[in-house]
Amino acid sequence: MNKRKSICVLGNCVAHRLQNMLAANAALREHHALVYMPMIHERARLPNGKSELERMAQIALSCDCILTQQLFNFGPCNTRELRAGLSSGQTLLTFSAPDFGGYFPDVCRLSGKTRLRFNPVLDWDSRIFFACFVKGVSIFEVEQIYLTHPMFGQKAMLTNAATSLERYAKREQGVDIPTGDYVARHYTARRLFYSDMHPADEVLALLRNRVLEALNLPPLPESAPLEVESFGFNRWPVITRAQRPFRFPGQEYFLLANVRHSIEDVAMSYYSFYDFHPHVVEANLPLAEGVL
Repeated sequence: MNKRKSICVLGNCVAHRLQNMLAANAALREHHALVYMPMIHERARLPNGKSELERMAQIALSCDCILTQQLFNFGPCNTRELRAGLSSGQTLLTFSAPDFGGYFPDVCRLSGKTRLRFNPVLDWDSRIFFACFVKGVSIFEVEQIYLTHPMFGQKAMLTNAATSLERYAKREQGVDIPTGDYVARHYTARRLFYSDMHPADEVLALLRNRVLEALNLPPLPESAPLEVESFGFNRWPVITRAQRPFRFPGQEYFLLANVRHSIEDVAMSYYSFYDFHPHVVEANLPLAEGVL
């Protein structure tokens, strides 16, 4: 009986789900012994993050096959460093880190979120909410401003989608197992992302099957269950009232921890966060310019 080859998966929350999908795959388990790895960004944030990254790199380089997203800011776990450390017979395959902001033109990430009195609503913010707060707009007017904002007009949405796809393609240059080509073909017909860095189940299933094929294993049918927790518990709105360029139903509300919330209610939570963290507001004032 041939010895199973050891394999590990490195990367963010998408990589973590890929790892769990592979762990549930009988054909993979027959040929490979999966070495479990934590999400790399969580380990990097620890007080002993440097030693954690060194330990992860050592474990990865002890495996016969390394599956990794393109990593650049994680020291010894960077893709270039791992590739340089490979021995004869070892393989390293890079896979997609899906990131598509084409549905979400207002999403941004505010800097300076330190010394917080409480955690923000989500890890990302809306430029529209932030600009409304900075400009002193009443909370009762925010939802109407949001739903009718020019960012969500057809021309603006098409431009934003094209820019996002261009970034997607550049990030995937040289990647062994991409997903951006699929997103480019289907993003108008079906909602493929819940937020810019959190793909829908369809994209996760695609990534799983392309990884299996790269490992010379049979892909699963499209109807096969995902076998991991979906990212769908948090969903950013997608405004599609005109039904163009998108041909799927719109979502004019937030879904947070699987609970539906109105735009006004979520905006109020952001307003509260900004009220209690003026240093965050001050650090990001340029993001409010030209929005309203």
